[in-house]
Amino acid sequence: TMLQNILSFYLQGLLIAAIFVIVISFIWFLIRASKGVDKTLQERHDFLFDLLMINVMTIPIVAFGVVSIILMIKV
Repeated sequence: TMLQNILSFYLQGLLIAAIFVIVISFIWFLIRASKGVDKTLQERHDFLFDLLMINVMTIPIVAFGVVSIILMIKV
């Protein structure tokens, strides 16, 4: 019923947000790698860890925004 609809919208939003954030992060990583910003292996590891933490923190936030867009479209 209503709870199932809300869960369905949130899971759709979470999936769309995860794909979006991961693609943007991958593009950012490729641009950074092509410019040669990180000189050492440790700097690359640190950047990847930072990128992973940013993704973990932003995916749920973006998911709520996507859920609101899905709700506006479907309701």
